[in-house]
Amino acid sequence: MKTVMVNILRRMSVLAVVIGFMTAFSAYGADPETLDRLEKIIRQQQAQIEAQQKALEQLQVQVQALKNQREVASAEAATDSPAAVKTGNPKANVKVYGQVNKAVLFSDDGDNSNVYLVDNDNSSTRVGVLGTIKPGGNYEVGTRIEVEFQSNDSNLVNQNDKRGVGDNNFRKRHLDLWVDGGTIGKFSLGWGSTASDGTSEMDLSGTSVVGYSSIGDMAGGQLFYDSDNNALSVINIGSVFSNMDGLGRDERIRYDSPSFNGFVGSTSYIADGGGDFAVRYTAQVDAFKLAAAAAYANPGSTSEGIDDQLAGSVSVLHDSGFNGTFAMGTRDHKGPGRDDGGFFYTKFGYRARWCPLGVTAMSIDFGRYSDIAADGDDADTFGFQMVQDIQGWGTEAYLGYRFHDLDSNGGDYDAINAIMTGMRVKF
Repeated sequence: MKTVMVNILRRMSVLAVVIGFMTAFSAYGADPETLDRLEKIIRQQQAQIEAQQKALEQLQVQVQALKNQREVASAEAATDSPAAVKTGNPKANVKVYGQVNKAVLFSDDGDNSNVYLVDNDNSSTRVGVLGTIKPGGNYEVGTRIEVEFQSNDSNLVNQNDKRGVGDNNFRKRHLDLWVDGGTIGKFSLGWGSTASDGTSEMDLSGTSVVGYSSIGDMAGGQLFYDSDNNALSVINIGSVFSNMDGLGRDERIRYDSPSFNGFVGSTSYIADGGGDFAVRYTAQVDAFKLAAAAAYANPGSTSEGIDDQLAGSVSVLHDSGFNGTFAMGTRDHKGPGRDDGGFFYTKFGYRARWCPLGVTAMSIDFGRYSDIAADGDDADTFGFQMVQDIQGWGTEAYLGYRFHDLDSNGGDYDAINAIMTGMRVKF
């Protein structure tokens, strides 16, 4: 379009010069033949100018059409984009998030083996909405609505129920609101994590999606085979392994203090009289990253079998990729003559970028869980985990193996071997 305009200006300049010559020749009596030639040149220049003006008008129409198409495309992209979340409160910042975590689980109870298609309970399929408002100063008001929907929970499927296991419905994880006052701390109200939730699960290995201190999440529903009776027992993996991770999620009111040199103190109260206290610590010391937590929890009338418990965990990650994790706890059971339960769990791992996909994490672990389901029980486990992060896809592919052994006064139980592989995709 710029070239067309330049040509028009040039021809108009030529036309002006020719007209000037004609005027001068007419004034001084130029012969008719010369005037005819000049008039012919003028007519040619005028015709060319008119043609180029029409071309310029057509180009302007095309440019405007392209602008309109671009505006429409931009509007459609803004409307169709998953990140374009509209809210009724213009001051609110809203984030939608979630994940799908599906796996194949193989289990051998010493008598028979089975294959299950499961939802990985180490980190379940879920969706959530997080909303925050900053009214001014150091204050923040927030809400969190998060639900999970698991089909064939990996911690529930067993030899008798291989499919269709679980609620087959949405289950609440967080229905929560909070006010964060900065220097005065954070107050939370609703269904959500109690102060002690997660204190037994500090883990910097990068492999917790397929194995960590909560042993029953992988294959907790599998029943032990009793060799004395040559039949499946009623005892499953989940009942003899517990990492005593506080009070979990519940309807509570919770307070978290501001961070003091990496330390944060927390407490919560449950409506039926339960409560807990916890302290967490995070730090980067030279080449080491540290995460630690400990908690005392008293479930009160919310539990029929537990009086109170104390548990904690610590995890360390070195810049080289080597890492270690340790967790332990003790539990006071209700009922006369019942022994206290206890556990310890340890993990060693390594993380490195060995391929362009992302970080590869590997680990091995071991744990002993005693007197959990009954006095005299000793449940041992060891396992191997591998997780490949695929950054471009927001995906983690994983493989895990776990050995479960139960020494009990109630029977002679065969060990259970379990292997699980799958993928977790986050958005």
